Amino acid sequence: MSETKDKIVLHWLQHSRATRILWLLEELKLPYEIKVYKRDSQYRAPQELKKIHPLGRSPLVEIIPEGTSKPVVLAETGYIIQYLLDHYNPSGELVPSSPENRELVKYYLNYTEGTLQSLLVSLLVNSKAKSSAPFGFGFLMNKLVGGINQAYYLPELLSNLSFLDAQLAKQSGGYFAGDRLSAADIILSFPLYENTFANPERASQTLGQSINLVEKFPHIHKWSEKIKDEPGYIKAGKILESKL
Repeated sequence: MSETKDKIVLHWLQHSRATRILWLLEELKLPYEIKVYKRDSQYRAPQELKKIHPLGRSPLVEIIPEGTSKPVVLAETGYIIQYLLDHYNPSGELVPSSPENRELVKYYLNYTEGTLQSLLVSLLVNSKAKSSAPFGFGFLMNKLVGGINQAYYLPELLSNLSFLDAQLAKQSGGYFAGDRLSAADIILSFPLYENTFANPERASQTLGQSINLVEKFPHIHKWSEKIKDEPGYIKAGKILESKL
């Protein structure tokens, strides 16, 4: 357990990307509290989260430094991870030893949410648009959204998956930055493992076509097999199961 006496609170939203922060807190052996929020009937975050941060999104982390009462509120996954590594990681856990791989971690903290996740979100939104089209407009909406996906989002996503598979091929240890787990693997776990390789059926729906992910992206597949067996990842999942 870390020696810090700061109070750390993770605001975790059901079916969100916040699980990665819980996993990170476990890896860093930090004391923390977790507050769980459930989505409403429209799959939106509850208004209570806006009391923590004006945008009302998750993950959110509140840190109340020892001796103060005013919380530091952290939003955005990549920023939260970097902040926790900078302030609560004196032993250098989850940070590679080589300068090159340390820079890689910083890159992936920005790339994952800025590039990769935006493609997945766009495809998800387009999928919802197809299913929620007004009566009589379903065919037109399918043609419109399908054309946009085929022209841009799907080729871009496949290009990014190929890029990541090639990046892993360069790493002899099977992780994204060096030969052991780093913050890069934690942030990439949501889009790559949970949203894709752990759920082939959903991946096929997202991609709009049947693709053998194991054959097409073998290095990501091997990495995914490592991720699902990581003790910290497993523990985070069990903690959330007990909260829901």
